[in-house]
Amino acid sequence: WAASHRREINIAVSDALGLALIVSGYLYYANRQEAQAGVLFGQALAKYDRLAADKAKAAREVSADFRRIIGEYGGTSNGRMAALVYANLCYAAGDFAQAAELYKASLERFADQPLIHFQILKSLGYTYEGLKEPAAALPYFERALAVADKTLQDDLLFQIGDLAARLGNKAKSEETFKRLLSEFGDSPYANLVRQRVEG
Repeated sequence: WAASHRREINIAVSDALGLALIVSGYLYYANRQEAQAGVLFGQALAKYDRLAADKAKAAREVSADFRRIIGEYGGTSNGRMAALVYANLCYAAGDFAQAAELYKASLERFADQPLIHFQILKSLGYTYEGLKEPAAALPYFERALAVADKTLQDDLLFQIGDLAARLGNKAKSEETFKRLLSEFGDSPYANLVRQRVEG
């Protein structure tokens, strides 16, 4: 049988070897890309640390470094993490517009990692507050609340209640603050709400 089907066997073996070469080539390339992204990421962080006394200047100085990592290695785990770290650096430097852009891009990249996804949603809420856009901030805090661990909800409830009040939605604000007081009576945020009511 083998002799009479030699041609088919040779083709099957050649195909299997070809596939193995393609897979091993891809794995080598992916590992090399990951390693290179890691090296560049480390260098960018070290550069930022040297300049960190002035956060705004430091963020500007490392912008090209992080942009290169994001552009060339955005598909690697180090590239995705670099984009998120750079968003945090931009936020700390007061560059809220840049931070918002990077956080939004990171939302999809970390959709399969609930804790990081939650932190990005929360960060987007604060970023849009920094941009003085309460209407844009509110939905991100609401989305963060929907996936938050119970122990992390008091801050979000306060932010939502405060934003709703600023946007003129008194009923939503009161409802949210009541939930905060009933579920998190010992929270510092509950004390802030009580002071507001008393004031």
